[in-house]
Amino acid sequence: MVVEIGYAEGTCSRCGKTLRRRRPADYGVCDCYQHCPVCTTNGQAYTVKMDPYTPDLTPSTYGPIKGENAMGDTEAPIKILYRCPKCGYFSAQLPVEVRLT
Repeated sequence: MVVEIGYAEGTCSRCGKTLRRRRPADYGVCDCYQHCPVCTTNGQAYTVKMDPYTPDLTPSTYGPIKGENAMGDTEAPIKILYRCPKCGYFSAQLPVEVRLT
């Protein structure tokens, strides 16, 4: 039996962030799904933290979100999890599992 020591690391396929975890971890979960992919700070995306979003569960609002300033995953409001307070982006992104080596 081989005991792994030290750190394992991997790169997120969505945001490019390097995750580092203490071994014997094989996977890590990137938190980029909680950050806005549109807003940038110093030229870097995924820096503005989004607020949790609770959709209106009235059956008449299950259709797409309409409006000139609505952007993001607006086709299925029931799947939206986060909303950016800065630009109004709606996100249905889920956590990304990153394989560590």
